[in-house]
Amino acid sequence: MLEEMLSPLLLDGGFELWRISKRVQILIFLCYLASNGFQSLIADAFGVCQKTVSTVVTTVLNAMNYPDIVARFLKFLPDSPEWCADRASEFSRKCGLSNVVGAVNGCLIKIQQPSMFGWQYYSRKACTVINMISIVDARGRFLPINCEYPGSCHDPSIWRRSETCRIFESGQAVPGFLLIGDAGFANSVSIMTPYRRRAAQQDVRKAHFNEELTEGRVVVEQAFGALKRRFGILEYTARIEPPKVQQIILAACVILYNTAIEVGAQDGQPLSSIRLADVPHSPPGVDPRDFLTRHFTRSTRCFGLVSLNVQRFKAQIEGYSESKNHTNSIKREDAEFC
Repeated sequence: MLEEMLSPLLLDGGFELWRISKRVQILIFLCYLASNGFQSLIADAFGVCQKTVSTVVTTVLNAMNYPDIVARFLKFLPDSPEWCADRASEFSRKCGLSNVVGAVNGCLIKIQQPSMFGWQYYSRKACTVINMISIVDARGRFLPINCEYPGSCHDPSIWRRSETCRIFESGQAVPGFLLIGDAGFANSVSIMTPYRRRAAQQDVRKAHFNEELTEGRVVVEQAFGALKRRFGILEYTARIEPPKVQQIILAACVILYNTAIEVGAQDGQPLSSIRLADVPHSPPGVDPRDFLTRHFTRSTRCFGLVSLNVQRFKAQIEGYSESKNHTNSIKREDAEFC
């Protein structure tokens, strides 16, 4: 699939690539992303020189960032009622919250200190990083990502400057659908965040809301972890300049990771077969979080869990009955034999 998709964008011959097939070019690029090793080591593994590896990586990377390919695997349509309904349906099968289309959070990607303005990339983790903000759906697929800011910028400030935030804040998104995030973000018309600990301790409904929000928001944390485990260049310190790191993040996250989920090479998030929540949209001018909390009860979720447990209990009873019948038949045969 990957070779078929990139084949029209790769070179057939010329300069140092004339002996390297398109498939080998893609393999060199994947090896570079997965290992974060020195290009000279990758060159020895494929029997080419280091300069050829550098050229191949740049060529395939530019092909992976082709606008049509990015648009194919990065589908974020908050202005489409059908798209929002599908994503919200998936989240309602993941946690006890409905009307949620994605979970947003930030992730730090380690890099060597850039030659220019390196101090801007120094983060709270005492290392130089790029701060990547991304939205993930209930299946663990990456939606829009923003990796243009250095590590000195915090998640909320990057979010406020993003195009996605502008779409939600300006009312271009379908009313009633929104995102979920952690306490680092401000609760707004675009993002629902958990209640403070003191408020949750005083109101059991708010505590239940926080539990369900945490269960839904964990998908973005797990997606970041799976992404770094699959691509070593993002887990360890990348020895390249920030502009190329941004291209690599886009290619690795949006295309390769989402493609792996699509073809089954990467396991997506499991979803329940039943809806765990079905709460209507909040009226205009009403805080969505407070509206959901007032209407949020454990009844819908508990009913779904009870139904699931009843099905499991029936299966256990049937299995026990079959086992008991089998045991009784053996006893009868033994009695007859005796």
